[in-house]
This record gives sequence, structure tokens and C-alpha cells, in this order.
Amino acid sequence: MKREKEEEINGNTEPVQEDKKNRKKKSNLMDLLDVSQWVSYETAIRNLPFVLFIAFLGIIYIWNSHRVEKLVRESNTIEKQMKELKWEYTTTKSELEFSSKMSEVGKMVTTTGLEELRVPPKKIVETGNGN
Repeated sequence: MKREKEEEINGNTEPVQEDKKNRKKKSNLMDLLDVSQWVSYETAIRNLPFVLFIAFLGIIYIWNSHRVEKLVRESNTIEKQMKELKWEYTTTKSELEFSSKMSEVGKMVTTTGLEELRVPPKKIVETGNGN
């Protein structure tokens, strides 16, 4: 404010010139930002195939990312199932090994009347006949 008063008193016309420069700059900026000179009906129609191509690529990109996420989820599910089956296999194998011990088999067959041998078996040797 003081500057403007001093300029008015001294007779300087600089603020008026600065206003004109600012107006020119603003009008140039508005001309640069005016999109209507770049975009018209003809321009839009001419660029329509390119815009459709870009939209198509976007759709494929989105589809691909969804497909990959689905595959990752399926892979995780299969890995969990494999871990569970491996645990089940290990458990079943250890139970089978335990139940096939001679002492365990002996306990299971005592109900049928069979007994475990206390004397080792004898070897039968054939003698005599020259045939």
C-alpha cells in the first residue's frame, strides 16, 4: 500500500504496466489450459481406436491380476491339504508299525486261542533217500 501511494505521488506508472503483464500471463495461461482447442469431435473420433485399445489392455490387466490371485489362493489351499495328508500318512504309518510288532500281534490273537511260541522252531532235515 505504501508503495502504491509513493508511486502515485512520484508519478510512476509501474503498477499499471505490471497489471498488463500479469493479465497477459494469465491470458496465456488460460490459452494453454484451454482444452477445447485440442479436443474436438474429430479428434475424439480419430483417437477412439487407441482409447479402446488402452481400455482393452486395462481389462486384460485386471483379469490377469484376479486370475493370479485365484491361483495363489488355490495353491495355498492345496498346500494345506498336502500337509494334512502328510500328517495323516505319518500317523497311520506309525500306528501300523506299532500294531505289527510281535508282542502286539500276540495280544490280538490271544482271543482266537493262538499262543505265542516260547520255544524256537525246529529245522527238519530230510535224510536218506538218494533221489
